[in-house]
Amino acid sequence: MKRRELPSEPWVDTAVDLMGPLPSNDYIFVIVDYYSRYKEVKVCRTITSSEIINQLKDIFSRLGNPVSITADNGRQFTSEDFKLFCSERNIKLYNTKLYWPQQNGEVERQNRDILKRLKIAQAEKKNWKESLREYMVMYNSTPHSVTGKTPSELFFRRQFRDKLPMIQDMTYSSEDSEMRDRDKELKEKGKEYADRKRRAVESELNIGEKVYVKSMHKSNKLSLNYEPISHTVESNKNGDVELRNDNTGQVVRRNILHLKRVEGQWKVDNGTEDIDAEHSNKSETDSD
Repeated sequence: MKRRELPSEPWVDTAVDLMGPLPSNDYIFVIVDYYSRYKEVKVCRTITSSEIINQLKDIFSRLGNPVSITADNGRQFTSEDFKLFCSERNIKLYNTKLYWPQQNGEVERQNRDILKRLKIAQAEKKNWKESLREYMVMYNSTPHSVTGKTPSELFFRRQFRDKLPMIQDMTYSSEDSEMRDRDKELKEKGKEYADRKRRAVESELNIGEKVYVKSMHKSNKLSLNYEPISHTVESNKNGDVELRNDNTGQVVRRNILHLKRVEGQWKVDNGTEDIDAEHSNKSETDSD
């Protein structure tokens, strides 16, 4: 027996295969990473070279191009179009020997697991596509019997979150710490430059203050920049402001940059001043 040597990192050596046809006349296209055992599946109605290429383009747009692809001798994988696709992306294409599927053993083993899951779904009369999605979440989140790590952890350097509670390891590697320090430093430099260019200053709004709200939809050039109805500040959380319309009582959320303080002093008018004034005027009239 000859065993394949483990690649140096994820997404170096990959294997692809097709399963089907299923009773629904669909096919399942499978691609597996030899390092992490991470895999993705795609449901296909046709299995032409162009369809396989389109599925791989979708996967590679998210994960990048692998170094090599191992495939069987199906027409899809031996066509000139597929060879050209791999060549243009600088991917080495290896086709297995005829009648020797063991050469592509990893993906063949994965196919058995997928087929078993589909048979269970068929027996239980469940939606097989939904069962396939659930299986993929479970598979990529479960430690592999050989590596002892989950495929997602080895492939993405992080654990997939599933329904089970997780205890995250919050320790970072030296490379990760350097990246975080660099990210923070450059963000602070960008903030200082933007604040200086805009002459920005701290702006605080207190609960109870009156403001005008910027009009975001102007009907014409003569429309006011701010709505004429005043609003009262209900809360302010780091510039995320809740306001209550003084006429309708409706509560809205706006960024602090879209608000303008109402000039002048505000106080609650409960109507007592008018009553006192009226009483005073009446007393003066009676005395006259």
